[in-house]
Amino acid sequence: MKNLLLIFLFLGIFISSQTYHAKVVGVHDGDTVYVLDSLNVNHKIRIAGIDAPESNQDFGTQAKKFVSDQIFKKIVTIKVNTHDLYGREVSWLYYENKNLSEELLKNGFAWHYAKYDHQKYLQDLEDEARKNKIGLWSLPNPVPPSEFRKQK
Repeated sequence: MKNLLLIFLFLGIFISSQTYHAKVVGVHDGDTVYVLDSLNVNHKIRIAGIDAPESNQDFGTQAKKFVSDQIFKKIVTIKVNTHDLYGREVSWLYYENKNLSEELLKNGFAWHYAKYDHQKYLQDLEDEARKNKIGLWSLPNPVPPSEFRKQK
């Protein structure tokens, strides 16, 4: 029984640290995309480290457009971090030597999701965008998506 548990633990670590290449075939919103891997398997990806505005929230449309402009129909590298409660792969997306999470933060289209990610440099990117009033930080009182979702 103990060996079986160790095998499942190992498989969980292996699966959650998977890296693969895929074509972006859809953009749901500023932090969720759909990709098609080399075996023609669809994956729903939740972009790691950030929380973008909801579609019907201030800057939600702009965040989605930014993601679409950056990666739609492109081949990206996906590094799976974990899976969320909705079955999405919470992943880092890389394209053209860029990290999509970093780009969203730098351009003011997302909050650093500090509840789940503790990388200081990502918080620094958000803080810099805030200081310079870039993107959603140009608003007087931007509402974090987590609070916006609670209001609905």
